[in-house]
Amino acid sequence: MIIDPSEIFDNKVFVLNKTPIIETIDTGPAKVTVIDNFYEYIDGVIAQIPKMPVSLVWDQEGNNETFFDGRKVYRSNMEGSLIPYAFDHTLPNLVSNIIDFPVDRIRSSKEFIVNCFTFTDEFDSVFETHWYGPHRDRHDYGPTSTGMIAIVVFLNEHYEEGEGMNFYDVPDDFVLTIRERKDKVKQIYTVQGKKNRAVLFDSQFPHGQHTPTNQFKNEMRYTQVIFVPLY
Repeated sequence: MIIDPSEIFDNKVFVLNKTPIIETIDTGPAKVTVIDNFYEYIDGVIAQIPKMPVSLVWDQEGNNETFFDGRKVYRSNMEGSLIPYAFDHTLPNLVSNIIDFPVDRIRSSKEFIVNCFTFTDEFDSVFETHWYGPHRDRHDYGPTSTGMIAIVVFLNEHYEEGEGMNFYDVPDDFVLTIRERKDKVKQIYTVQGKKNRAVLFDSQFPHGQHTPTNQFKNEMRYTQVIFVPLY
């Protein structure tokens, strides 16, 4: 072997499960859909994470000191490097069935994007008074785009009770920052984290991580993000 096969990024593992378990919840401001058993080969997907470089995200003082907020990205860019669900129509078909939107007007991002987060004891004071990372996903997919769906996939082996993802109810004109005081931003719904669980929602619905325990002081929190523009 010229290169150990275990070191080569395996793009072929990104196959969606044909029989996921799907539940849609109406939170009031918007709907959230929870999809269990999202990937057919979840362990193969998780095995690709260490093979990717990582970069810091957000311009924040202390990043990589009292906490680490980063991102890993793999992008399909030529024949043979493609992510299957982005090209075999399985993801657009799944989204179309859930949101009742024409499948021929749905696209899929071609990247494997993984958000990475961990923190130390010194960061506890932030979590006591603030939500960390509430945001809306804003991407420009051109003048013909009518919106965007976001999908977050939980990639850790297990999640302690309460670990997961928050959704918030704030006015449309409220500009969110990376740290928002809990007494100013209302948390309205939390999805419990679970290995191979995906969460689908309108990307403009304010959302962010929920990390109320010490679990991710001892390990890196990994979540995949898939952006699905609509036309």
